[in-house]
Amino acid sequence: MTETRRPVPPDEVFERIGRELGADRVSLHTDDGFRVGSEKQRVVACPESVGELAELMRLAFSESWRIIPAGGGTWLGMGNPPAGFELVVSTARLNRLREYEPADLTATVEAGLPLAEFNATARRHGQWIPLDPFGEPASTIGATVSTGSYGPLRCGYGIPRDWLIGLQVAHIDGRLSRAGGKVVKNVAGYDLCKLYTGSYGTLAIITEMTFKLRSIAPAEKTIVFHLNRHLNRQAGQTEAMAALIELAGQLRQSSLQPAAMELLTPRQSETLPIDPEDGALLLRFLHEPEAVDSQIEECAKIGEQFNRTILSPTEAADFWTGYHAGETGPTVAASLLLNFLPGDLGEVFKLSSELFPGVQVRAHAANGSIRIHFGADQTVEASRLLQLREKLVARGGGMVLTRGNEELRRQVDTWGQVGETGSLMMAIKKMYDPHLLLNPGRFVNGI
Repeated sequence: MTETRRPVPPDEVFERIGRELGADRVSLHTDDGFRVGSEKQRVVACPESVGELAELMRLAFSESWRIIPAGGGTWLGMGNPPAGFELVVSTARLNRLREYEPADLTATVEAGLPLAEFNATARRHGQWIPLDPFGEPASTIGATVSTGSYGPLRCGYGIPRDWLIGLQVAHIDGRLSRAGGKVVKNVAGYDLCKLYTGSYGTLAIITEMTFKLRSIAPAEKTIVFHLNRHLNRQAGQTEAMAALIELAGQLRQSSLQPAAMELLTPRQSETLPIDPEDGALLLRFLHEPEAVDSQIEECAKIGEQFNRTILSPTEAADFWTGYHAGETGPTVAASLLLNFLPGDLGEVFKLSSELFPGVQVRAHAANGSIRIHFGADQTVEASRLLQLREKLVARGGGMVLTRGNEELRRQVDTWGQVGETGSLMMAIKKMYDPHLLLNPGRFVNGI
């Protein structure tokens, strides 16, 4: 759905930006830095202020340059292969903490500030933004919001838009606008923050965000359930995992409030004190000490038929750190994100295991979300991915190809069809970006 146009040579774009903004604001990459697809080289501009970003956008708009927005460049492989582009615009140098009021539990940050870096600062005041998106530590807050990324803490704390109360964006023509505000109680008008969150930079480039914060819980514990005592390890992975999935359903329907509830297939638990051939269901609790202990006790009663282990603080820290790293490590060649009704976890897990036996499967067991990871030595058949997507759509769910080489992403649309919603999304896209210059062809419905 993007316009056919003559691509502008990278050296021409590079030289023009160097003249307009300065040679230290632009680079010409021939390595893997900020790689989007199979392009041999790419121009990357890194403005150092919002004013410079606006100036750069005006220049690109006047020249009809197509732009790939980026933060630290760690997730540029996500999305459909681009229809073409002239410029990658990174917000990595827009990394300032603009305002922080610990007493008000709010903070305003620029888009290029890494989430891990901000939380390290806020932690000194006993506060944080309770988000743990999968990805590298260098991942920026702007990218987290733009992609709507989340991790295991989604179970207890939600997703980025639940903590975002205001933002500033740069539009394709260089205009700046704000949505929301800088206080927690801000309900006037339509919440445009939700429109930009998860839009993958197709409507505007996020430059600044205001978040509400949360106090850090004084205590935490992680409990692991593994093999049902009524089963033996020869019973088979399918039956053993079915028992854990049933337990997850019972825990989900209880009054427990875990911060995370993750389900793992066998051989993903090297740092856990359990048999590596066991699948595992982990619950992480963050609260006051008495509340944590009470919930762990209740949790153990519900799962009394299972072997269980309460991790030490060191074991828990090692596990959750490694768990995150395992989502995007070099051994992962392709990944899927499956979304469905939480009650369908068992059926979707069974379907996934039948189509892709032996692959690494992880689930947000409380939220109706499964991640499937393929190693470099595992075959990824496009026909099977499409078959899985078809069955999920029939159940009211969907499948996103979150990682894969360019050939696979040309065979399997990253997002899948969204029906009538696609027309509405395209109408909104054309309101904000009439010439389809921002992230062209990379998002849902070819947006």
